[in-house]
Parts: sequence; C-alpha cells; structure tokens
Amino acid sequence: MMTIKSLIRDNIALNAHPEGCFQNIKNQIKEVQNLPNITEKSLNVLIIGGSSGYGLATRIALTFNAHAYTYNVSFERGPKGRSTGSAGYYNNTAFATLAQENGYASDDLNADAFSHETKQKVIADFVEAGRKIDLVVYSVASGIRIHPDTQEKFVSTLKPIGTPFEGYSIDIAKETLFQESLQPATSEEIENTRVVMGGDDYELWIDALLEANLLNDNAKVVTYTYVGSEVTYPIYKDGTIGNAKRDLERANAAINKKLQPIHGEAIISASKTVVTKASVFIPTVALYASALFKVMKTKQTHESITMHKYRLYKDMIYGNQAIVDADGLYRLDAYELDAATQLDVQAILNDVTAENFKSITDFEQFKHDFLALNGFDLSDVDYQK
Repeated sequence: MMTIKSLIRDNIALNAHPEGCFQNIKNQIKEVQNLPNITEKSLNVLIIGGSSGYGLATRIALTFNAHAYTYNVSFERGPKGRSTGSAGYYNNTAFATLAQENGYASDDLNADAFSHETKQKVIADFVEAGRKIDLVVYSVASGIRIHPDTQEKFVSTLKPIGTPFEGYSIDIAKETLFQESLQPATSEEIENTRVVMGGDDYELWIDALLEANLLNDNAKVVTYTYVGSEVTYPIYKDGTIGNAKRDLERANAAINKKLQPIHGEAIISASKTVVTKASVFIPTVALYASALFKVMKTKQTHESITMHKYRLYKDMIYGNQAIVDADGLYRLDAYELDAATQLDVQAILNDVTAENFKSITDFEQFKHDFLALNGFDLSDVDYQK
C-alpha cells in the first residue's frame, strides 16, 4: 500500500485517488438526488463518453432523476504496478457501486468508441438484453482517433486559425501566470482535428443504431459543444476545435433528417465553461474561468457541472424552457454569456497581473475543481492513508 499524493506536470494530472474519486461521485449524486424528477418515465440511455466531465454529470443526473438505465462506453486505463488507474476508471467503478446501492441498473464497456467493433458490441448487448434506446448522449473527449476503416492515427491540435495567438495561461501546480504563444494551425492540423473532434464518429454511431433498429420512437440524440465568451474566440470558437465543432453541427443536421421516420430529434447543447481535463490546456480559459466563477457566484448563477446537466435535461430536453438560438443550438450557457456577467468578467481580466490574479479571481474554486476531477482536495477523504 502507498499514500497517493496529487502529481501534476504541465497541467496534466499524472495520477488519481481511488477513494477520492469515489467521494467525488458520491458528492455529485448528493447534489441532484433529492431534486424533482427529470422525467416520470424511466429511460434507457446510451452514453458514449460517460466516465468524466459532461458525460459523467449527464449520467448521474439521468440515473438519479430519470430512473435511467445507463450504458457507458469509455476508454480508461486501469491501475498497473505502482501506477494508479485513470480517474475515469475509478469513476466508472464508483458509479456502478453507488447506482447499484440505490437500485439502478447500469453497464460499462471499456473500449475505443471510434471502432466498428465497439459499436457492434454495444448493439449486441442491447439486443441480448431486449432493450431499445430512448436517449443517446455523445460526449467523447479524445485527442486521438484511430480511423475505423484505415487504422490511420489522427491527432487533434489546439491552435488558432489564420493568425498567431497570445494569452495568459495558469500553471496549476505552481499557481503562477505566464504568457503563452501559439502559431496558426496548418491545413493538415485543421483537417486532423476535424477528423478526431468533428461529426464523423457521431454520425457513424447513429447510423449503426438506426440500422440495428435500436432506437425507440421519439428517441433523442444529444451532443455537446462549447461556444464560450468572445475572450476565448480566437483560440477556441475560431480555432481548430471550433472548426471541428462546425462539422459536428453539420453531422447533427444530417442525423436529424435520419431520425425523422422514428419522430426522433438530434440536439446540440452549448455548455458553460467548466473545469475538465481538456479545458485546462486552452490558453486563457483557466484565467477566464476563474474570473467567471467569481462573477457568477456573486450573481448567484454559478452551477456545478452536475447541476448544469440536470438543468439541461429537466428544463430543456424534457421540459418546455429550452433557449434555442438561430443556429438551433440549445443555449445552456445563457447565464454565462449574459451581457452584464461578461462585462464584469472583462473588468476583472483587464486588471489581472501575475501578482494579483489569485486575489481578484476565484482561482481557488478553479484549482479545487481541477484536483477533484482526479479525486483530490475533497473533504471526507483521508489522504494520509
């Protein structure tokens, strides 16, 4: 046995705490389990990418507030020797235990969501169980994709398009601010990012499920995007990832047409800025999020990731309070992008220096959320054990 302490290098969490991850899932469940039901009817839900972030928050909200059976596909690393497993590995184990304790059925498949074999395995499992699907949630966050037809490896890139970008980043371990510069992406990098993070795999999943006749009448398909503030446009919305998200929107429109015979619907929801394993790599996002959290807490509009997803399904997907923009996106991020909120955030960012950023933003909340992703910095956990 060994004591596990948080190891962070270049904003990458190198390990995870098993008991901490269990407590983190427990805390997320507590947030929603006594809230009003999302639906009265219990749902059969397939979540592609449900081991962390938006996907995991969705799984928790739907299980405990829609009595959902959830089947999660995610690709996670188990413990080996003196190395811990990934946080997602422990999250899946914790979720399965806690769901079962509360009387909810669930399944997990640890496999590459991009492969044809994984899709066929999921289909076979649903057919064998005699279940049809009411809701598909596509929430894959991977930087690499092995193409299922050619086995070619594609790697995504986080870069601006057209012009270089400069902005502040936060070194989370050292708690210091530094300037980061990024050169524009090449055309090959733009295309590779589209292949990994665009709509190709999303469409392949829905095609496979439709062909297998596994979607119920009126089934819904939901995927997530991020638009963010104008502060982050150059590196995100107008960069390589934003370009890939436009392809996701293309695929979503195509899927909507394919779902018409079963009266189904495909929805893209724009989510608020939250701390995920991916978001900490985006220059300016850590600083922007730290300022945003402070302002939204003051305005009492700040939400945890779990409450954010609960509201999406309760009010918008299965409710009648959807905020839909001209492009058809469900704007769950409306509180964040409120004009007064953005003005207050910009005022903080205008005053930020390397010396004062911790005192004028809520970096403390940001760092806590980052550590909690991997099971650290949580009360009720004895880290000396």
